[in-house]
Amino acid sequence: MDLFVYIISDADGMDILHLSRNIMDRFEIKYKEKSFLNISNYEILCKAFADIKNDCGYKIIFSSLNHPNHDSALRNFGQKEKILLIDCTNYTISKISEYLGIIPSDDKEVENSKIIHHIKRMEAIDFAIKYDDGQDFNGIKYCDICLIGVSRSSKTPLSVYLASIGYKVSNIPILLQSRVPSELFSIDNRKIFGLTIDKHRLQQIREERLKSINLPKDSKYCDIKYIEEELDFAKEIMKDLDCKIVDVTNKSIEEASDFIISNIENINK
Repeated sequence: MDLFVYIISDADGMDILHLSRNIMDRFEIKYKEKSFLNISNYEILCKAFADIKNDCGYKIIFSSLNHPNHDSALRNFGQKEKILLIDCTNYTISKISEYLGIIPSDDKEVENSKIIHHIKRMEAIDFAIKYDDGQDFNGIKYCDICLIGVSRSSKTPLSVYLASIGYKVSNIPILLQSRVPSELFSIDNRKIFGLTIDKHRLQQIREERLKSINLPKDSKYCDIKYIEEELDFAKEIMKDLDCKIVDVTNKSIEEASDFIISNIENINK
């Protein structure tokens, strides 16, 4: 009977493809490979399910889906169709060995764990880019960490740094007298971190930013009174959310990151 290996991802899937081939090569068995990539909505996912159902044989799915509803639908589909699902964030080679009844040609657990860690990092970086600076509030629902703060309070650099470690980070700008997204109030507030900074340091950073793009620095954006109002407004939002506040004035990215990670790890204990 034929063996089919499927790659399902809401990204380009290249890292998962590399992982699946690396793993399947250990079993010295022929298989047919199919990829369903850049899955952006439920309809596309259902089309993939229909295609998979039409194949006859043993089936293994390697997946990585950020959307919880899509991931849940995939799990239900796999259970109903008796398909082996390999979530690339929770993979163990023993599952495939048990499913196929074949012992791997050699032990590559260490190598494969490194590949998985690399995949998690790449996916987290993609996530941070996609949901940077409030581009899409849907990211709040699926993030490991949510950063909020006024403009130039180190949200993006900190997001990218945390993503390089493997955390999915969404960052949301707080704009004076603007409503914050309701999604912030629907998630565990322990995942939310408010970034604050000394007003004079923030003014300096903003002036340097405007200078770098050849814009005059005598704008409201750099006005100290306006900055004070922004920071006070942001603190009120953070108070309403009852989230941890991180003063980044004298902290390096690494120091701020360590504080955030230590708090996130305590949630999972």
